[in-house]
Amino acid sequence: MSFKMHFGHDIYHLRTDSLKLTQQQVADAIPISLREYQKIEKGKLSPGSEIFLRLVFFFDIDIQKYREDL
Repeated sequence: MSFKMHFGHDIYHLRTDSLKLTQQQVADAIPISLREYQKIEKGKLSPGSEIFLRLVFFFDIDIQKYREDL
């Protein structure tokens, strides 16, 4: 699985299963546009390093999980 698909899948499940947040709530918290967040979550857009780090900190993700993907 590609990085953007793997990461998108993970943040989708963290957002919906664990945090019960809307896409808009996450986009506002980061902050990025809703459309950009939707593309990242669907695996259609790979986040740049700054946005990737914002999402990692927001969701408290272990960055080592993506070591092989990057």
